[in-house]
Amino acid sequence: MRILVAVDQNPYSAHTVGEVAKLAANTWANVSLLGVQSKRVPKNEGSDAKTRSWKTDGPLPNVLSAYRDNFLSYFKEEDCPYTEREFGYKMIELRKGLWEELYVCKSAKKNFRALIRIGNPVKEILAEAKEEETDLIVLGCDTSQGCSWENNMAVPQKVANDAACSVLVAKKEKKVERIVCCLDHDRVSQQSLEMINQLVTLHSAKLTIVGFAESEGIKTRVEKKLDNVLRYYHERDIEPWIEIAELSSLDTFIAQEAQWGLMALWMGKMSILEKALPKSKVKKLIKGSESSVLILR
Repeated sequence: MRILVAVDQNPYSAHTVGEVAKLAANTWANVSLLGVQSKRVPKNEGSDAKTRSWKTDGPLPNVLSAYRDNFLSYFKEEDCPYTEREFGYKMIELRKGLWEELYVCKSAKKNFRALIRIGNPVKEILAEAKEEETDLIVLGCDTSQGCSWENNMAVPQKVANDAACSVLVAKKEKKVERIVCCLDHDRVSQQSLEMINQLVTLHSAKLTIVGFAESEGIKTRVEKKLDNVLRYYHERDIEPWIEIAELSSLDTFIAQEAQWGLMALWMGKMSILEKALPKSKVKKLIKGSESSVLILR
């Protein structure tokens, strides 16, 4: 599993790093911390700021370094999959018939990177996710300003809409005691089911699984198809509550349930929810919901 954590210099990003560290401890995912330095010049820096070069000892590199240390603090050194270890001399065959004793170390079991890209935050986050074939993008937001990033940018909403992979918008203020997962009973992926499993375990949360039927007459068929999902979680000692709702009531249902700790929506290609929820409604959900929002793909 590859996780990309997009961060800025605000407290919600520090919270997000901690949440990902807990998830990584369960999954041993490959993790990248990504900070994006905007090309825009702050008004208070004056007109000559345009000629200044970006410095590696500025605020963003410093806070990224702090996030890295905080992430690693969640692991015991001897158990950390991201630590380089076992330095020492070892005979290495350089070519046939030639060996040399070299000072080497055993690589970490999993990759952990901290990096900065320069440019538009949304474009750079999506570009990094594509290049690294990321499975999950995680980012926080300022809920006091409608789930925005610094400078009031709607970064989380745009990333959630346009990413090819799953996206988790983690909100600091809401404790995750219940996860409401809206699934497409026909097409939900095994990877998405496992991601929900990990989050339920991480937060010791209750799980509600909701299937949507396009009419009252096919609710029985949806219930039967959700049996496979139910068995999947039973095998992992999770006892979810199953609900069936009509697709026509999707907006109302989401508005009612978004008060809980985490709302997950399966929005993969050809998903019934992907068709029913245009991008404008997804943006509205992320902006207005009290809950963290996970878009599954």
